Amino acid sequence: MVFGLLSADAVVSANTVTVNVSVPPAVASTGLSQDVAERVFTSEIWRMSQARSLLSPASVRSSRDPTIVGVVANALKLDGFTAALQDLFGLERPRVNASIIYQDANRSRLLINGITGQTTNFSLQLDGEAGAEALLRRGATETMEQFEPYRSALYYFEQSLNARSNDFSRTKAVAERELARVPRAETIMRRAFLENLLGVVALMENDKAGAARRFRNSFTTDPNFRVGQLNLGFVLIELDRYQEAIDLLTPLTRVTLSPSAAMSGAFAPLFEALHSTIGVARWGLGDLDGAELAFRDAVRAFPDTEAAYTYWARLLRERGRTAEAEEKEAIARVNALTFDNYPEVANLFFWMNHKDNQPLVRRASRVARLN
Repeated sequence: MVFGLLSADAVVSANTVTVNVSVPPAVASTGLSQDVAERVFTSEIWRMSQARSLLSPASVRSSRDPTIVGVVANALKLDGFTAALQDLFGLERPRVNASIIYQDANRSRLLINGITGQTTNFSLQLDGEAGAEALLRRGATETMEQFEPYRSALYYFEQSLNARSNDFSRTKAVAERELARVPRAETIMRRAFLENLLGVVALMENDKAGAARRFRNSFTTDPNFRVGQLNLGFVLIELDRYQEAIDLLTPLTRVTLSPSAAMSGAFAPLFEALHSTIGVARWGLGDLDGAELAFRDAVRAFPDTEAAYTYWARLLRERGRTAEAEEKEAIARVNALTFDNYPEVANLFFWMNHKDNQPLVRRASRVARLN
């Protein structure tokens, strides 16, 4: 039983970034002790990792905070056993070592070195005049780009949304830098997520062709990345290629859509988006009965949806069934109060339109909520 617990701890710890910050006495005497410095550093990484996503983030902790199972190992005099098991399993231990150095009273320097879960070493040297705490937060931000490039790109994406800005240059820079690396088996899924996020960014910039290319790249990179196919279906509708969208998406109704590392609760909104997209495509082809059946499937998959009820209501009005449309609109208004979003899913950002030659229309979204 103990071996099983320690083996589990070895695997879990391999997805945990441990942080150690060295603080010289002159800095510690100002109140920025090692414990405080590590809390500042880890809290900034934690904040960046909190964006809602289909991909689960790595955890972060101080190197001086043992896991519960680690305490058991120490009590049984099995110090280092977790690390030995990680070596046996071929699991690298992600870690960061940082040192604060004061050059003079007005300037500080932070040295950082670490190794990521993909056995990639990195080193950073940062200088600043705003104080050691601000430098630690900046260091944590740049460290996060090394450990979790996708989460970092997603964080910058949401910051742009918060600022109501159409400048996604930092998101694109982080994503493109990571995609420029030589592909490795353990990074395939994250590369698919990065391509997909760049597709969503392209839509924000009204580049439908660029978005289609990125979404294709995402599931070409990882054939199990169904969300990229779902998003390509959305773009095909926006390009008025309704039958292509149906042909692409219909097979997905018989498979799981959620990535293997998805957070719990991810499935229902994805299936709602899938059926709603098929419904709008059928509507565009004039198959109103088929569209209504698809919207019915969408609300069955995710009763808290706003979009499916809205599309269904619009279709009912077009068919002259006003009372039913008003009923669906009322449900949509209630569901809109709790509308949430996955940044990976395009049709949770935009309204689809069954008519030809229509511009992209943004949905009101509460996805950005970090500030």
